[in-house]
Amino acid sequence: MTAAQIKQRIESIAQNTYVELIDLTGTQDHWQALIVSPIFEGKKMMEQHRLIYSLFDKEIQSNEVHALTLKTFTPEQYQTKNK
Repeated sequence: MTAAQIKQRIESIAQNTYVELIDLTGTQDHWQALIVSPIFEGKKMMEQHRLIYSLFDKEIQSNEVHALTLKTFTPEQYQTKNK
């Protein structure tokens, strides 16, 4: 699965969702994702991660995506973090 495919799928969860991906091994199956989205408002981190992982159930089960490390933030959390 390419970075563009992963990014597009994650961005489809809500308008104004920002995604930054890093291929950790160069093999396109170990990814680290930074995701900033208003859809995370009011959700605990575990709920945020479950939401994202659910987008890739098929790919995780088939090992097409072997590892997906997430850093998730609401826009407000991300702004505060980067001040």
